[in-house]
Formats: sequence, C-alpha cells, structure tokens
Amino acid sequence: MYGIDMISGVTATDYADNTGVPATSDAEPTGVDFSSILADAIKDQAASAGGTASGGLPGISLGYYPMQNTQIEEAIIKASSSGQIDDAQVALLMLCMMMQTSQDGDYSMLIQMMASMITQIQGDTGGLRNNIMSSEYDPYILETIDRGVFTTRMPAVSDTGQAVIPVEHWKPTAPVITSGESNRSAGLYRAVIDQFQVETAERYRPFRNGYTYCNIYVWDVTSAMGAQIPLYTDKETGEPRYYPDNKGSKSMGAIAMDKWLSTHGAQYGWREVDARTAQMHANQGRPAVTTAGSVGHVQMICPSRDGGYDSIKGVTVAQAGRIVTNYTYITDVYGSNSMNNKVRYWIHN
Repeated sequence: MYGIDMISGVTATDYADNTGVPATSDAEPTGVDFSSILADAIKDQAASAGGTASGGLPGISLGYYPMQNTQIEEAIIKASSSGQIDDAQVALLMLCMMMQTSQDGDYSMLIQMMASMITQIQGDTGGLRNNIMSSEYDPYILETIDRGVFTTRMPAVSDTGQAVIPVEHWKPTAPVITSGESNRSAGLYRAVIDQFQVETAERYRPFRNGYTYCNIYVWDVTSAMGAQIPLYTDKETGEPRYYPDNKGSKSMGAIAMDKWLSTHGAQYGWREVDARTAQMHANQGRPAVTTAGSVGHVQMICPSRDGGYDSIKGVTVAQAGRIVTNYTYITDVYGSNSMNNKVRYWIHN
C-alpha cells in the first residue's frame, strides 16, 4: 500500500561500504547441521502453538502472505534441492519465519549460531545478506537478523561527511543537513531535500522490489526537518514509534499517512490548508506535504523557484513513487483534473 501504485512495503548514498558484513574466511565449516536444528524448532513451535508464519521466499513467492509451517518447509526444501537457495539461506529463512510466528521468543542462541555460521561461508556473504534483507519480513525481524547475524552497524554519517541512506526501506537515514523550528529558510529546505538525491538514489528507485517508496521519502525528509511524519506508529494509539524500537508497531503506507495526519497530525504540529497556503508556507522554509487519500500517494511540497504560487500548475513538489523527481509541478504528476479532486495539503507549524 505504499506509493502511488498501491504497493505494500520501505538514497542519497548506498552504505554498502559500511555494512559491517564479516569478511569471508578460509576456516572449515563447523559441521553443525543448522538447517535441521531450525527445522526441528519450527516443528516444535507449530506443534505447540499451531501458528502460522509469513514471508517472502526468494525464487518461490512474491509478496507477503500467510503460509502454514508445513508449507513453508516444503517450499524451502524444494528451493534448496533445486539449488535456488543454499544451506545458509535456508537456515536464515527458517529463522526469519520462526521469529515471524512469534516475536516474543528468545532467539538469541540461534542468532549467535547463525552469526558463527556466516563467518564460515567461503563466498558472497554480502549477496546473502542483500537477499535476506530484500525479503518482506517484518522490519523488526530483518533488523534483528541484520545486526545479530551480519553484525551490520549503520554509522551516524559516512566517512565522506555525506548523508548515510540505506537501501533497505525500513531503516532510517542519517542526514547531514537538518532543520528545526528555530532554523528555517527556503534555502535550507532546498538543501535538506537535495541531499537525498531522490532521482538517482537506489533507496527510492521505483519497483526495485516491485514497490514504490513515496512514503519512505516523506518519512526521510520530514524527519530531517524535525517534523516527522512517521513510518512506524503504535497500533493502538497512533503514537510515533522510533527505530529501532519498532517491535509490534504499524508500518504506514501512503494511505495510512493520510489517515494519520487527519487523526493525529494536529497533535504533532500538522494541519490541513489550501494549496496556496501550503506553497507559501514551504517558500518560507517550513515543512509542507501533500496526500492523496485513496490514490495512495504522498509528496513533499518544496519551495518554488520564483518564490510564488502558480494557480494553474499548482504547488511545486519533490517525490518518490512511480515518478521520482527533485522538482516539478504537481500537475505534472496528477494532471490538472485529479489535482483538485483528490489532493490534500498539510503544513507543519
């Protein structure tokens, strides 16, 4: 349900050089059958809880849907026997699915075992990590696997002083340029937006995993401006949840962001206005966004180059989605007819 194309999922710079993925080793394998250990654990859990697990299996399924544990095991065995996935990936997928079934379990021992196993792999551990990280498991699970198994640590900023913007949509960025209530201007607003390089960044590339990422872009930019429209919220209260404290939270797509602004936005400084007011607000360097309700799209309103508002072309925007652009008029995205009927405008005070 993300983006203008109703997707389900989440750079200025890919931080591949800062992933912390362990170097490959020439050591002999430990001889421990991790796949069997995890398979037995899944069977025990299924027998005791009768639960289900869900996830995306590379080469087997596309998307995110529930499957019985027996179905998952059969799919993994089939993929493993055909060579689609290796033993390490089998084990990691099983661990992900165990955690998906129950996030309250203590998987620390298995995670440590997986970390030990990964250090013994004589091959492309980075590719294995990327394959797992691109699956559609819960962000909390992926983060736990990434930090615990692959020992990934995201630096505050890169060695070059540029923003660190991970490819994984569920991770936050670490921007270098920020603004706040006491520090607003059109020039600073522009600089905050520019650092995310939306037109070329892999993080926002449309249909990278079959999805678009307009909500991720708005989350990134508003967070850097001290006016976060959250990606994660409490399921009951709508209160923003902050990474990595996202266990059991709701991940918001574009439609959910529209509803959140309507229901909770005022509590966090957001209010709805007309298009002209929103444009002039952005021209003063203050955060402004658009939402499009059931269309499923969100955009940043950015300062116009002439400092004014064009009543024919509409507000000027930067966006990810099916179209990625650092600057255009909203009518170039929606067309003049749909703009007036579907778009809502929000400013942060």
